[in-house]
Amino acid sequence: MPGVRKTVMKAKQVAAAPPRGRGRPGKALAASKQAKLEVQGKKPARASGIRLTRTSLRSALLSTMKAESGRKDIRFRQASANASRLSGEIPIEDRAGFPLKLTPGGPHPRDWVTAKGVKIVVDYSRAPWLPDDWGQGVKVTQANGRSTGTGGGILTTYVAPDGKSFFHHHMSCQYAGRQLTKADGWNGQVRLAKLQATQSLHLARKEGSNGGLDKDSALFKVLTAAERARLPAARDLHVGVVSARRATKLEGVRDIFTVEMQFREDGVAPVWYVDQDSLDDYKALGLTAVVGGKLTEARNKALHDARSQGKVCVQVSDDISAWEYRDGPNATERTDDAKNAAHNAARRLIVTPTAAARFIVAKMRGAKAPRPKLGGVYMLGSCSRTFGGEAFSRLNFILGDFFCVEPDADVDFDPAMKLKEDYDFTCSHISKYGSVMRCNRMTLNVKHYSNGGGAVTNRDQKGAEERRNIDILNAKWPGCFRPNHKRKNEVILKWRTATGHDDADDADDADDAD
Repeated sequence: MPGVRKTVMKAKQVAAAPPRGRGRPGKALAASKQAKLEVQGKKPARASGIRLTRTSLRSALLSTMKAESGRKDIRFRQASANASRLSGEIPIEDRAGFPLKLTPGGPHPRDWVTAKGVKIVVDYSRAPWLPDDWGQGVKVTQANGRSTGTGGGILTTYVAPDGKSFFHHHMSCQYAGRQLTKADGWNGQVRLAKLQATQSLHLARKEGSNGGLDKDSALFKVLTAAERARLPAARDLHVGVVSARRATKLEGVRDIFTVEMQFREDGVAPVWYVDQDSLDDYKALGLTAVVGGKLTEARNKALHDARSQGKVCVQVSDDISAWEYRDGPNATERTDDAKNAAHNAARRLIVTPTAAARFIVAKMRGAKAPRPKLGGVYMLGSCSRTFGGEAFSRLNFILGDFFCVEPDADVDFDPAMKLKEDYDFTCSHISKYGSVMRCNRMTLNVKHYSNGGGAVTNRDQKGAEERRNIDILNAKWPGCFRPNHKRKNEVILKWRTATGHDDADDADDADDAD
């Protein structure tokens, strides 16, 4: 992926309480280590709070069924009230287990029962080999002599077009008269990815009052009145997603719809800039896709398309799962523990990408001169360290995963660069317009940069391409980059002002930035 960070953070709440183990005999060292990890932008061993996954609604459905079964011999974890409520509210037609096409004369899924007359409930999941005219449900089992009281109680059930039900893949194949493979289930998996992306977002919104997940309006209250007056409308954004070769793999499809559906929630339709060979695959998913070419070519096409429409260009990585903002005062001291405490105490806002983009643009337009025309987010998955400094900075690196460019900005990406193009783009903007706008308290949840497709494939094990691009940076911007001694073939941006002052990212931060 273009410019993806190495840090990976799960979409879960960081507890406001001290790290686990603090204050317990023999646990102080472990707690201190965990606090340091979080402040450095690295994944702590554990954090308490809600955890929303693609399977949360299915888990809620199963918990409800087990609770209503009346069986005392099975154990189960109670789902949250919001998850339980939502799992019951979603129509069965909007569940992945519902057949993609109904067979005339066959039973409707609302009437599914087993051969013994046990009710089959349409599932939120779907087996990867299940054909379009088959469905998937779940049923409660009956206690027997083998019941141990340690779990179970539910069976996944595969339902043929005529209503016959089976519990195993091989029995389903036998009834179908052929081997059922992933090719049979591809359409169902695409639909599963789309539904899970939407439903996970809806659940996150419902969990807001319990887990610190807030609506976009809370983010805009962070702005001053003057900045709020400069908020662009969603229709004034041109969203471009640079991607390639990810629309034919299930993991890629899931990531694609996670991004796509979050924008669609706000009525924004992203344009996917892809390679020629992938164009039909992306269009087959129902996406608005155009040929963008290679990385920097695609980025420039998105910029030009936005300019031609007079819109802000918002460029997005294709594997972002969440946008987060931390709102709170700075640490009282510049120690790691103090910064960690301030980060944990800050209000945590999970917002839509559209709101995040509008927020960044409002900050840019409300800034003092020299007014920036490029804005973005912090480069790591955790912004703990930033609670020892400014919430917004004007001369720092803007990550390529998510950034906004004003329509009147006349700066393009250098086509000679195959990697680190976002470093060069940042320097070009600072050089021409005097500053950028980095929101240091806004972070992304992005997958590891080894994902297939996009800029990842430009990386080589020997680092030849990395070094070539570093040479270009040093030639174009002498004195603005220093080697990152903790990571081979990486650099740290330290912009030199007219006074000779260095404005650089902290070396510990840069250690985890790409």
